[in-house]
Amino acid sequence: MGKNRGLIVLFTLLVQSLIIIMMNHYILSAQDLNALKRFLPWFNIIVLINFALTMLSIKQLEEDVEIRTEINLLNKHVMEIESLNVLLHSQKHEYATHIQYIQSMAYIHKYDELMEYINVVAKEYRHTENLINTGHPTITTLINTKRNTAESQGIEFVVAVKCDLSKLTIPPWDLNSILENLIKNAMEAAVEDSHPRVAIEFIHQKDQYVFYITNNGATILDKNTIYEPGCTTKGSLSRGYGLFVVKKLVDQYGGDIEINCGKKTHFTVKLPDGGLMDDKFYLPKDSRSLG
Repeated sequence: MGKNRGLIVLFTLLVQSLIIIMMNHYILSAQDLNALKRFLPWFNIIVLINFALTMLSIKQLEEDVEIRTEINLLNKHVMEIESLNVLLHSQKHEYATHIQYIQSMAYIHKYDELMEYINVVAKEYRHTENLINTGHPTITTLINTKRNTAESQGIEFVVAVKCDLSKLTIPPWDLNSILENLIKNAMEAAVEDSHPRVAIEFIHQKDQYVFYITNNGATILDKNTIYEPGCTTKGSLSRGYGLFVVKKLVDQYGGDIEINCGKKTHFTVKLPDGGLMDDKFYLPKDSRSLG
């Protein structure tokens, strides 16, 4: 459908150009000015109608692009949920196997083998089963998926939730797009450091939700162009649209985004709460300093 509308836009522009060319030719060759004056109102009407059809087609084409973008964001969100679900199922299967083995060793009184097995499992155990619950399904899914990816890449991934995020009213696909792009960029930058670290903090202040995303990787050289489409340091024409999308969405919801670069790169996203925030604040027991 979007392709058809694109062809309609092209066709109406061509028709309008053809009409203008024909009119210019008629003016240059006309010998009767009175006949020309009688024809001009009809010409103007035809041009206006054609122009209106062109604008309508462009508007419909823009709506198609927005719908496709929204569908792509929803698909990405679903894929992340599926990825986390697969991880949880695989861990459940792994833990069931460990428990069966431990139970068998204890039943046949093989305590030495049992202790050796437990020590090996405990040494290799990773605490990915302790889900970080942010109070918001979209953010919870994204944070836990990204934490698992960060751990596989040797990135220290620290999260502190200091407010209730359940009242955020931004559509989940847009919220996911904002955070996913910022965290992805932070992780890509952090891996360039010998001790990569990404820190994320969620707070609420002055009727705003504030997200801090920090990494200790390479700093951004030109802060004036990072939100421009296609701006990237990755050397690929398909890259460089993440921050452009983030800035567009943050502006769309009346928020603000800032960047500060020094030894670390700090992104600060502020989003209005719409007056829905209550006085419930909490800090997970395992939260650490994000400095």
